[in-house]
Amino acid sequence: MPMESALGDLVNCPENQEPLETEWVLRAEKELNEIPGKYELELEALRSLVSNDKNLTVPNTDEFLVRFLRARKFDSTKAFQMLQRYYMMKLKYPELFQCPLPSDCSKTFDLQAQCMLQHRDQWGRRIYIIRVDSFDSSKVTIEDIFRTNVLALEQIVRETKTQIAGIVVILDVAGLSLQHAKFFTPYYAKRMVELVQETFPLRFKGFHVVNEPFYFDAVMAILKPFLKDKIKKRIFLHGNDIEALHAFISTDILPSEYGGEAGPFDNRGWHMKLLANEEYFKSLGLYGYNTAKNQDN
Repeated sequence: MPMESALGDLVNCPENQEPLETEWVLRAEKELNEIPGKYELELEALRSLVSNDKNLTVPNTDEFLVRFLRARKFDSTKAFQMLQRYYMMKLKYPELFQCPLPSDCSKTFDLQAQCMLQHRDQWGRRIYIIRVDSFDSSKVTIEDIFRTNVLALEQIVRETKTQIAGIVVILDVAGLSLQHAKFFTPYYAKRMVELVQETFPLRFKGFHVVNEPFYFDAVMAILKPFLKDKIKKRIFLHGNDIEALHAFISTDILPSEYGGEAGPFDNRGWHMKLLANEEYFKSLGLYGYNTAKNQDN
């Protein structure tokens, strides 16, 4: 069977165990075409498509399949194509996209470079901050950074409200230097864009770049050929004008480094939350494309 039960699929993810409030149900109907009747029809259609892919094993849960349907506004064909790309990405580029265990990422988290904020913004979106100047290439590799970001996405994609509202990324590029240049080479830039646009079942609703130097234009020149117009319109360059960021994200959830009221930037709570879900992340390794079957065929 291509679909199997996932032992850890909902471990420590209580948000998915509670019914959605009416406002969220209506929002899903309006924004994602998630309406009674169509929901069941498209879910069954996606389940059938997955079952017919004999080389692919996925969790046999509605929760897993629905995240792809929501990412593609309940079009089962497009959701299936995204699901295939999701697992193909992990097969082709495991050094970047295979989800690591939180316990293996302590060295990366110690840099205080990446954090999912505790609270959602005023539109219910998750906020993820990446601080480039905290990356130390003598301690971590670009692959470490990539995979820690994937770890973050794998955690929040389990949240029903995040599947509906999406995620916003704040990229702080203060101190961008030559040691960080490899993060923005065409190879890695293309992989990042593929993840955002076509592969990961989340709605990426905005990218806010802060503290960028004048030569960040060169980075954008590398990224733009890979970007769809929809994503281009969601990229905002704020420079040192932090108040411009506040027009998009309320200050009550932002760290003090970004003019917020939530205290200093600190990812230890986020890391602890991930560590509490270690068994779930172990279960992710059970699924994907069966390369042995591919070779036999």
